[in-house]
Amino acid sequence: MSKFNPIEQFQNNLSSRAFAIKAKCAECMGCSPNHLEKGFKESISSCSSYSCPLHGLRPYQREKSLEGQKTPVQNY
Repeated sequence: MSKFNPIEQFQNNLSSRAFAIKAKCAECMGCSPNHLEKGFKESISSCSSYSCPLHGLRPYQREKSLEGQKTPVQNY
């Protein structure tokens, strides 16, 4: 398939926790080792399955880096 398929990446590196989480989220969004759903990264990013144990760990979260900021960045 593709080097960008999270399920294949995990199958090639079974000891990686990050690849395992990406693969599980991709599988939940309908991906398989031979198929990637169009827009699966955006679907994972906007996942609303709050009861999922992986919800807080899911990849492709754009807001993640901004959540920890307490003060806004100022451009001079």
